[in-house]
Amino acid sequence: TTESPREAHYYFAGYNLQAVRQGPWKLAIAPQPETMGKGVASDASGKEPRLYQLDEEIGEMTNVAAAHPEIVAKLKSLAETMSAEIGGSDPAARRPAGSVENATTLYPTSDPPKKPGRKAGKPVDLSALKPGDAIDSAVAPSVDRRAFSISCTVEGPAEDAIILAHGGVSAGYALRLKSGKLAFLVRSGEAVEIETPFPEGKPWKIEANLAADATMTLSVNGQPAVTGKATGLIGRQPQEDFCLGFDNARPVTPEPVEGQFKGMVSDLKIVNP
Repeated sequence: TTESPREAHYYFAGYNLQAVRQGPWKLAIAPQPETMGKGVASDASGKEPRLYQLDEEIGEMTNVAAAHPEIVAKLKSLAETMSAEIGGSDPAARRPAGSVENATTLYPTSDPPKKPGRKAGKPVDLSALKPGDAIDSAVAPSVDRRAFSISCTVEGPAEDAIILAHGGVSAGYALRLKSGKLAFLVRSGEAVEIETPFPEGKPWKIEANLAADATMTLSVNGQPAVTGKATGLIGRQPQEDFCLGFDNARPVTPEPVEGQFKGMVSDLKIVNP
């Protein structure tokens, strides 16, 4: 039969719903980079869903959401229901992970020889770094299963940019400029981000903290801090480089941020309380 037995097809990345398809219609919800090495198109940033007619164009290039609001509404309803059931960090109907007591392998095994661990080097003086610099994770501040505090002074244009980033798609943290606000992101599996408006006047003296109980705080120029709650402490030291003013590998942020910060970062410190 050519008829699908399913009401719709759902596309997930981990537990995060990316898109839903019904017949020839596909509603993309998450940000969509155009291709490897390129950023996110202006209409594919994830702020509004994009609708594609796959029978007419399989390449998902033309957003037809404005011409078919009723289909967008229908697919959004399906997506919201499915995401509430099994997506995100608080699902209503997702089965718990399975477990096996006294598990054994079918054939005898032996543990492979352990490789020597990556030794931490002498920490780098972060205050000597300039935007565009990157250092190896082994000499970057230690954040694995530890609370930490970031302080720095920033001056420059309030354009979308990375101030600092350390990590990738599974573990890390970042400070960035986002849509006219300052944002502090912590990723321990799932990314959690808090934002605060910029005060008038420059420079900006920034304080960002991840406490032992995973509470996040962010303040600028001594203003009252905004708070949030990460999913936990960062479970391991990020393997990616620590970058100032950009992110040179798989981004720790949910979407890539193009270009380099065009300002100055000074008095940078990252310490463990």
